[in-house]
Amino acid sequence: MPHSTDVFVIGGGPAGLAAAIAARQQGFRVAVADGAKPPIDKTCGEALLPNAIAALEKLGVCVPCGEACPVRGVRFLSNGLSAEAVFPSGCRGLSVRRTTLHRILTERAAELGVDLLWHSAVTGISDDEVRLGDRTIRATWIVGADGVNSRVRRWANLNVEARSDLRYAFRRHYRVAPWTDRMEVYWGEHSQAFTTAVSNDQVCVAVASGDPSLRLEECLPAFPELAARLHGA
Repeated sequence: MPHSTDVFVIGGGPAGLAAAIAARQQGFRVAVADGAKPPIDKTCGEALLPNAIAALEKLGVCVPCGEACPVRGVRFLSNGLSAEAVFPSGCRGLSVRRTTLHRILTERAAELGVDLLWHSAVTGISDDEVRLGDRTIRATWIVGADGVNSRVRRWANLNVEARSDLRYAFRRHYRVAPWTDRMEVYWGEHSQAFTTAVSNDQVCVAVASGDPSLRLEECLPAFPELAARLHGA
């Protein structure tokens, strides 16, 4: 564990690792701390749109073709209606397991010499210091990449009001042949479902809503077309 660093990133998910890699590319000493241990997973749609692919390329991060599926556009579906758009020529998207993306970003950060402090929960910050239990590390810049319920934001007094628009998401992978190379978004009255193919025989399905008690199985009847495709999978 270093005694000091130029940039200290709190949160070792994709956003934190991307920030760390970008800072390291500019020659700064960088440390990343997270209370979890890789690979860090999180409920998400597992699709990277063209802007994300371009950003990863600038960071020197390449997702191998064998570990991802192409995404060529986005399709929205609701009540038997659909609308879709294909990405412009020369633009590409990819769908990749969240754990795979995290591993690739972690390897790139380590390759560049970022200090990776896993199982290291940050307990507080000051103007030029980060606390990890009974240890402190001096830092010129502190980056909060610890998610929507950021403790760094609270410690820095950046919260202006309590959030009232929380959404809750659940995800499952189904072993079924993909039926499209689009990322699909199914709109329901109380929830939305997102699907992407993450391999030639596996589809990621994520559902989000404002109801903390609503589960994926209970949502599927609201999306009959999607439920039919997943039947028996």
